[in-house]
Amino acid sequence: MLRAQRRRLVHAAMDAYLGWRDECEAVRDAYGQWASAGESDAAFAFAVFTAALDREQHASEVYAGLIGRVGNSVAPGRRASNGSRPLAGRTPMSASGRKAIEH
Repeated sequence: MLRAQRRRLVHAAMDAYLGWRDECEAVRDAYGQWASAGESDAAFAFAVFTAALDREQHASEVYAGLIGRVGNSVAPGRRASNGSRPLAGRTPMSASGRKAIEH
């Protein structure tokens, strides 16, 4: 990969990281709103919270894909020290560590 292409890829990964962190903050804020919502506002606050979770998940997947591409551009096909496959070929994991369900 050319140096300029790699630099653009790294910048895209950093932008994706920052976007993911913004979505994490939005989840935290939405959770706080839901947790403190009154009975009449709870359903709406929960919908806002779950939408924030969906956006955070999407942002994390974008970031993971880009950071995997960065890793592969530096060391194509190289395996981690524990023998696992390169990041770009991995299946996303849930917070529990189980493989995510494919849609």
